[in-house]
Amino acid sequence: MSYNVDEDEIRRLSNRLAEEFNLTYGTLDEKVARVSDDAALAIADECCVHLEVARVAYRVMLDGVIPDHKPSCRILMQEFDRRAKQGSPVPEIDTYQREVAVKEGKWVEYLYGQLGKVLVGDLRNLVNLERTIADEIEPANEQVIAVLAQRKKMNEGCFKPLIERWINDHEGANIYLAIQTIAGGLIGYKVPDVPDAVNGARASLLIKLRRYEQFLSQEDDEEESRLLAKVLGEIQILIKEVQGPLEAVSIKTAGEILIEASPPPPESLEEQPKGGFIHSPFPSKPRMGPPLKTPLDFLERDVWLASMKAPDERASFLREKISTVTSNLIEQGTPLDRIGETIIFDLDSRFSWTRSKKTIIREELREIRDSAGEDYRAQIEAYILENLLAKIPQLRSKTNRTED
Repeated sequence: MSYNVDEDEIRRLSNRLAEEFNLTYGTLDEKVARVSDDAALAIADECCVHLEVARVAYRVMLDGVIPDHKPSCRILMQEFDRRAKQGSPVPEIDTYQREVAVKEGKWVEYLYGQLGKVLVGDLRNLVNLERTIADEIEPANEQVIAVLAQRKKMNEGCFKPLIERWINDHEGANIYLAIQTIAGGLIGYKVPDVPDAVNGARASLLIKLRRYEQFLSQEDDEEESRLLAKVLGEIQILIKEVQGPLEAVSIKTAGEILIEASPPPPESLEEQPKGGFIHSPFPSKPRMGPPLKTPLDFLERDVWLASMKAPDERASFLREKISTVTSNLIEQGTPLDRIGETIIFDLDSRFSWTRSKKTIIREELREIRDSAGEDYRAQIEAYILENLLAKIPQLRSKTNRTED
């Protein structure tokens, strides 16, 4: 089993990243200077931005990266707003405004236009590797480690240097802003809420990491056992960081989240992702990893998402999800009086929660059934919600299994 990434390959990927960023967009300032005053003034008036920002937004539109000047202006202004909040606003002088706008324009053109094309080959390789274990009950260690090694290669060769360069280019910026900005380019300018999409990617990544952790089994060979111990240790660190605040994650963990937020590669080798490519953090045909097939697969994901929300927001978020899963299970033939224990016991297993006492759960559900009237289903769903809300804090700490 090999988990090491070739250093020459990493250098090659990093150099390619730098060259494409510098060469492809090195002339943006020259192109912006040729934008007519009339075109720029019309955009500046419509979007209430400085004339130099309007010039860059118009150029980004002409280059086919974002085919509308309005989102271009909004994205460019994020850097101006960030600087103002830090107490160092960009002076209202043309030369300063143009310098910052052009610098951000280069990032917009790279993140929203070129980055998806750079990633497509490595993403396709990752897809193929993860498909080999998607439907396996007990995949071989070699298969799981091959997936992790490919992610490591993408992270160290692309995302790590990209994150570092973005932070270096934006004085006073932090890892959280880097994740949100790069993710915005990956998922497309039409996605209304990038933080929600990032949280979706975190939830998806957590599910995969938990399953990889479960898949990996001990080897008799001493050298391979050491490798497994190393890999498991890295997975556990990632799990801990992904569950924590984004502001505190390492660059490595940030890269893993961005890999998960990356759009699925085109089916055809001839296809190329376009600027503004849109995808859900949870595609109907999952890009990689264990597919979301059953209602409980989706509820597992939604519980992870709920754990990332403020405690007072979790109930309203999960209530609708539980109702949807209940409807789906009923359609599949699960009796209503079995829905509660089906969901609770399944999620206990998936999350390695302290397991609910089956006899107590069943007795409480029987009491609900015997005393309920027309609102029986609503009471079952309320009971499930209460059970999940009580256990979500366990996702932030190491759980212990107890037997009935």
